[in-house]
Amino acid sequence: MKNLSIILIIFLAGCAVTKPNENKLPSLDTRSILAILKARYDLVDTMRAVVNFRMEADGKGSEVRGIMSYEKPDRLSIYAMGPFNEPKVVTLVTDKTLQIYFVAENELIKGELTDEALKEVFDIDLRISDIRSSIFADPFLDGKTNDIKLETRNDEYLIGRLSSDGAYREEISISAKDVTVRNWKIMDKSGKISQEIVFAKYKEAGGVLRPSKVTIYRPSLNTRFSIESVNPEINIKLSESVFSIDVPDSAKVYGLPEVKGSIQNTE
Repeated sequence: MKNLSIILIIFLAGCAVTKPNENKLPSLDTRSILAILKARYDLVDTMRAVVNFRMEADGKGSEVRGIMSYEKPDRLSIYAMGPFNEPKVVTLVTDKTLQIYFVAENELIKGELTDEALKEVFDIDLRISDIRSSIFADPFLDGKTNDIKLETRNDEYLIGRLSSDGAYREEISISAKDVTVRNWKIMDKSGKISQEIVFAKYKEAGGVLRPSKVTIYRPSLNTRFSIESVNPEINIKLSESVFSIDVPDSAKVYGLPEVKGSIQNTE
């Protein structure tokens, strides 16, 4: 349960190669595509949804149902629920602080959340900024839009870009029909996929088109993590209590460096 709950904050189908054919596509350039994606992000200030999480690793799977709430600029809470709708684990990200409270164990993990925290502490090679990109189905929210290349296929746009250090290459496929991100691959220099995110089941919520299912696949770890939202609510008033944890004074509190040390000692 703990491992799945930690991954819940990550909070966050390959593309067939066909002969280029620009005649079948709308005439959109890179700037127009990015503007459409950014406009959808700008329309959402808050979001709340019942979510189903599924984690698959080494042939085994586990599922957790929860409630996810998000508020700009970057406040995220996930309440993982038990069989009787009781909170089992509360994960909270506010003001670059990560808190994970395990209710039954009465244990709290707390510390500063940097972009590299997941890698340094939990050995999950995913940036915190990728979480927001996954929630909004927009890989370009990190602002890295220079030196990107656009290709057109029969029914999609394909945008490629390199990481800042040139160690990784990204391929983002976008449906030409409705300008929605369908697939986001991150590959090393040899072309081996390090991470792939698939966005599916696009629906309108509050007038905003967004995916109701996101699947993150990590081939090197043989893990697949999916988040499926049910009846998301957009731009609703969220109580401040949603972004706070009522932790008893008797709780055991661990800092992120302590968690890192305990993980390393068990390897």
